[in-house]
Amino acid sequence: MTVTDLTRPASSTSSTSSTSSIGELYVVATHKVRDRSGGAPHTWLPYGTEHAWRPGTRRTLCGEWISGWTVFWERRFSARPGAACPRCIEQTLPEESRRRLDHVSA
Repeated sequence: MTVTDLTRPASSTSSTSSTSSIGELYVVATHKVRDRSGGAPHTWLPYGTEHAWRPGTRRTLCGEWISGWTVFWERRFSARPGAACPRCIEQTLPEESRRRLDHVSA
């Protein structure tokens, strides 16, 4: 699913609101590949940097435009994967924590 379709998939059971909570961050990526690990067939996985995206916006938390990117509705953004964008991770921290950090340069 690309960002041009910003609605949730029909199988989603959660309600949609115009204002998303801070916990409602999804993975978006510029590239995707098929999962060949033997799991569910025909499943797409993010390839490359995984960015944090809040539904209803057109940019990632780090400020990248997401036009043409893939939204992975089944994946909530997490700072744990090594592929997670450092600038997006920084934006998920509380304000007082961000002030103490050395800013990540692009």
